[in-house]
Amino acid sequence: MQYPGKYELAILIVLALLTIISLFCVSRFILQGFPNSADEHAYLFQAQVFAQGRLSAVEHAQQEFLSPFYILAHEGKVFSVFPPGWPLILSIGMLLGVPAFVNPIIGGITVLVVFALGWILIGRRGAWISTALIVMCPFFLFNSASYFSHPACLLSVLLTILFLILWDHTENGIYALCTGLFASLAFITREYTSILLLVVPIIGIARHSINRKLFIIWFVIGALPLFVFYLYNNQAITGNWLRPARFLLESERLGFGDRVIQVFDYTETQHYGLNDAITNLLSNLGRLFLWAAPGVPLIALWGFWCKRDNPWFRYMAVSALILPLGYILYPSDGGNQYGPRFYYESVVFLAFLATAGILSIWKSIIKKGLFWSFVIVALVANGLLVWKHGVFYAEQIYGRRALYRLVERRDIHDAVVFVAVPSGDMTQGDLIRNLPDPTDSDVVYAWHLGRRNQELSESFKGRSFYLFSRDTRTGVLFLKRLSL
Repeated sequence: MQYPGKYELAILIVLALLTIISLFCVSRFILQGFPNSADEHAYLFQAQVFAQGRLSAVEHAQQEFLSPFYILAHEGKVFSVFPPGWPLILSIGMLLGVPAFVNPIIGGITVLVVFALGWILIGRRGAWISTALIVMCPFFLFNSASYFSHPACLLSVLLTILFLILWDHTENGIYALCTGLFASLAFITREYTSILLLVVPIIGIARHSINRKLFIIWFVIGALPLFVFYLYNNQAITGNWLRPARFLLESERLGFGDRVIQVFDYTETQHYGLNDAITNLLSNLGRLFLWAAPGVPLIALWGFWCKRDNPWFRYMAVSALILPLGYILYPSDGGNQYGPRFYYESVVFLAFLATAGILSIWKSIIKKGLFWSFVIVALVANGLLVWKHGVFYAEQIYGRRALYRLVERRDIHDAVVFVAVPSGDMTQGDLIRNLPDPTDSDVVYAWHLGRRNQELSESFKGRSFYLFSRDTRTGVLFLKRLSL
């Protein structure tokens, strides 16, 4: 097989570095360095806990005032409900003091891996086209600038596929071991997503391997360390090796039916049925067309038809189909998100399939002059999409940060702020953001529980107390000093 030349590699490395810089700029100037969802804050919280060398924080005496969405208190321990893989990676950024750089760096590495896979699967031209489709994709740009776990899962999935291909070509045990390692990393980052995306290619390659037993042995050896850590983490926080933290929440259960949602003394029964599932599916598929590079999902269908005899393209097409079908069973459409994030990890599969379609069109359907006209239109359309998404999220996040801007502008320190109203369109449960040990927080954010606020004041004697609320007549948000 022909390998990239040194100049080609130099261009690729420069592109990866520019991608990292671009992603950090999106993170800093559009997303404003802000964890724009309860999920992202929960990941950062758990990363802080891991950076301290612990698996959970200690429950505060008045923890009910201090628990945001997706951070649970259970048997004296406080922890994120999400899998430990991404917080473990993010904790490295915490230790180095640069957590905002972790996902952009993962994005830059992803560009290199996409190019390598594209080169192997489609050749030189295909490698550059598939890489370009990812780099210009709003879906990739915004998620890789966020604190979501999806970019880490995507990179783990792609590395799994890369080593699967290398095993398929050589049947070298080292590649099977690396396949197991990165498959397990994907699993402990996003369990359900990794199973849906990787089960078909892993079983397919294992079935057709000459040394099938060798593959299974090395795969298990590679997967074992991280999988054992995952089980140990379950035991440490829930008391059950096979019970992940998210299963402590009724809202995280897969399947149809009723779910009891409780916040303090408020109880609500939510129903999730087939109609809700279809609505979520159609809504997210619609978002996919707006967030993938222009035309990619449709061109991917043609690419699959062109490459239907190639097993790797069949694996990618089936996996890209299984992912949205699998999430029919999950009772949410993704909540706060940059695009249909539950489908994010399939975006590179779609890019490879679309690349095959583009090369087919290039060769046999459209004259090159017209082809480049389509390219220019696609680039302009993509630029407009990025600009549109950027303006929307910059304005949304600015509104959501109103509480924290008020605290900063009034130079409030050593205080407790009771949150009584949303900030922008961000609810109270997303605004309760403290360090793992809340007493270490300069400003502690707590649920406003009316007369019960006095209970929390006993734990924070010597601090000043404020109420974050909204004027019912003017709608103006304000901070009011309290006497407790």
